[in-house]
Amino acid sequence: MKMVNQKGSISLKPQKSNVPKKLEPLFATPKAHNIIEGGRGGAKTRTIPELIVDIMAVAPLAVICCREVQKSLKESSFRAIENEIYRQGKGDMFKVTREAITSKAGGRITFIGLLQHTADSMKSYEDYHWAWVEEAQSVSKNSLDILIPTLRTDGFFEHEGYVFPLRMFIYTMNPYSWDDPINTVLPESREDTQRIVINYYDNPWFPDSLEEERAEAKKIMHPDEYNRIWEGIPYEDSERAVMSRKAVEDAMNRTVSDDGSIVVGADIARFGADKTVFIKRQGLQVIDMKTLAKKDTQEVARALARFAEGGRIVVDDTGVGGGVTDKLKDMGCTVTPINFGSNARRKKKYPDIISEMWFDMADQIKDIGLMDNRELLIELSGRNFKYTNDERRKVESKEEYKKRTGRSSPDLADAAILCFYNRGQRVSINERI
Repeated sequence: MKMVNQKGSISLKPQKSNVPKKLEPLFATPKAHNIIEGGRGGAKTRTIPELIVDIMAVAPLAVICCREVQKSLKESSFRAIENEIYRQGKGDMFKVTREAITSKAGGRITFIGLLQHTADSMKSYEDYHWAWVEEAQSVSKNSLDILIPTLRTDGFFEHEGYVFPLRMFIYTMNPYSWDDPINTVLPESREDTQRIVINYYDNPWFPDSLEEERAEAKKIMHPDEYNRIWEGIPYEDSERAVMSRKAVEDAMNRTVSDDGSIVVGADIARFGADKTVFIKRQGLQVIDMKTLAKKDTQEVARALARFAEGGRIVVDDTGVGGGVTDKLKDMGCTVTPINFGSNARRKKKYPDIISEMWFDMADQIKDIGLMDNRELLIELSGRNFKYTNDERRKVESKEEYKKRTGRSSPDLADAAILCFYNRGQRVSINERI
């Protein structure tokens, strides 16, 4: 291994030709924790073995390949690694036994089930560098709490123009629910964690035989089951969700009249990891979306004015959004500021305006058209509510959503509800601006 002092100390290649574009961040910007999630056919179990074998052939990389329960090597990634060794024509560079796979360069792979280990028994793996955690959606919090402190090697190394941490975890998973322990142990808000989503349609080598299987599955499977297996979308908690996944999907598959005025909903970023999101509709049809990151209020206001094309702008006026509102007014834009912390107009039904806005959109979802966007689908159908002591419906806050799901801020969803909010009145095609 060619050691380097710090990440980024050498020139990185722009892309790796034999890796799907969606997985390039694993090579170009690897973090300590890399969560790769999605449905079947997303090239996860091809790319990770390829990377591990490629490095082990020339360097003493030590890797733990693990899952929650492993009763035999048949239940592990052993076969995927072995097949990759021979696919690359490197059989003479590796030794394969029932206990481990080693390379002449000094690398080694061990296959374990995490459930059978304790903090003490895991100490024998402290000199390992990487861990590939398969079926990570099924790994318990206890197992993660034991595994993560085990790897302790600091530093970085260079391989084929890329710089990787010596201590790195790769988690591959097809999410089961928002309550999967990995979502709370490693939320997206952590700076040392990146989440990569890849599905069959992102895989340039997705085989025709698997496409036939997928198409048949879509015909016969329950939509929730199909979405989880093939799209990597967790099961919804339908009893507590403000909007059902089916209602949101129907809106994304529906095209309605775009006659009427332009309205833009703008959710303004408050923190470094948050995104500023604009969503534009004409009439009842969403026609465009735009995302910005790390822009000051003046830049955001100018971009928002251009995006709105003279239409009405409904802006999240909370916190830094107030500066955007002031600038838009100075520019002569038609602005409706909304403070998410203010009271609802219908106080007997909702304790705050954010709850009122969410349920207003839920009431209108059957009549509107949305753009097909996986993240928007997850965010809109993933927001929960509860009843207060006086029987009013209260939507969970952004912080509660992030803590429960481990996901980043639901900025797309909040921009959407701003876009369709009309002060407690039903949005119509000919609404006045």
